[in-house]
Amino acid sequence: MKLPLGFHKWVGANLRMFLRDRATIVWAILFPIIFMGLLGLGFGRTDPVSFHVGMMDDDGSTWSTALWTTFANKSLPFKITNYTDQGSGLSAVKAGTLDILVIVPQGFGAFMDNQTSPTGDKNRTLALIAYWGIDERGSGQVALQTVREVSDAFFRAATNSSTTLGVAPESVNAQSLDYIDFLAPGITAMAIMQSGVYGLALFIVSSREKRILKRLHATPAGAAYILAGRIVPALLISLVQLGLLLSLAVFAFGVHIVGNILVLIVAALFGAFVFISLGFFVSSVSRNADSAENLTGLVTFPMFFLGGVFIPIERLPQAVQILAYMMPLTYFSDALRAVMIRGAGFAEIAVDLGTLGLFAVVVFGLAVKLFRWE
Repeated sequence: MKLPLGFHKWVGANLRMFLRDRATIVWAILFPIIFMGLLGLGFGRTDPVSFHVGMMDDDGSTWSTALWTTFANKSLPFKITNYTDQGSGLSAVKAGTLDILVIVPQGFGAFMDNQTSPTGDKNRTLALIAYWGIDERGSGQVALQTVREVSDAFFRAATNSSTTLGVAPESVNAQSLDYIDFLAPGITAMAIMQSGVYGLALFIVSSREKRILKRLHATPAGAAYILAGRIVPALLISLVQLGLLLSLAVFAFGVHIVGNILVLIVAALFGAFVFISLGFFVSSVSRNADSAENLTGLVTFPMFFLGGVFIPIERLPQAVQILAYMMPLTYFSDALRAVMIRGAGFAEIAVDLGTLGLFAVVVFGLAVKLFRWE
């Protein structure tokens, strides 16, 4: 089949038009590459099953230290945290941050000395105390069984005899979290980010292109008055988003908000102002609406996957975690999640709020310096 005359020139012209369209290149080529890369970082590697075990040594003997060393062996599925206070350990189990709290009682060393002595009383028994969390995941129950197996193996290896070292389990009602409990604060933070960055950036750039900003600048109102008139509604809209999304989470999906609503609102306002400032910055460095839209996507898209919205930061590779902690959405979603899930107050989220405040001051300052009225 003979091609029409000049067809190759027409194809070449279309390719050149495609390559000149930066937005098309970004979304057709760069976007899928970034998308797959970020998904691979978050979901591409499966972590082995592990249990969060708290250990409290009331004996302080050589034998209790040997038991701790056994539990801390890297070949075992345990992440060990030491406790000196039973109350704080139980609180961690109830909060769901520990699967089980193991207490080595006083007399453990003397018991092991007796059991390893040729003249010892082999009928003597002793039990480790284990407080395990009851939740829907069942990780506490599995952790309890694993603790039993490890302590049994420790005793047999030390004495070469049948175990008389038991584990006395005490169940504790732990906070049960589903993925929606983790997801709801992250989705709320993401929505406020999108509204702040896209809403302000595109509005200001569009107003600049239509010469609305130039006309407003000529009025006696002043820059602060004009910008505040846009920022305040954006903050109010973020509160509306907060209310609607959390209402949906609570009434449709059964999410339980543990913390104070006022603390949650303050955290939301901090996050909203950061992303409004970021939108202001994008508008300051963008020449037109197309470039503003592309730059906004480039800035916000990595935060979807690395900002703690869908994937816990702890699951990311160590190098990627460093990048994640350079993103404001990480601190915003962490603050909302801490209030909603753990009932955190201002003191507990002070670092998050302080970091968000620092982000806002720096970005807003740069935006003001680079801002153009026309």
